[in-house]
Amino acid sequence: MFGISRVNPLKQITIPKLELIVAAVRIKVSHLVQKELDLDEFQEVFWTDSKVVLGYIANESERFHTFVANRVQQIQGHANKKQ
Repeated sequence: MFGISRVNPLKQITIPKLELIVAAVRIKVSHLVQKELDLDEFQEVFWTDSKVVLGYIANESERFHTFVANRVQQIQGHANKKQ
């Protein structure tokens, strides 16, 4: 369902943006699994070693360019900062 082409776009993109895309895909997969398994009381922890992605998530999405802002907003909409 989710493959390499889903994560890595055809045009050249920076590594921090790729890491942000991966974080957004993780959130989508998590939301899909939660919905399909009907898990109400489910605690998740998402891991990343990217300080750039953690910085994006900690800030307000209105400060960024559209590409970054859309993915940050998606992540913040489905997960809280502590996750």
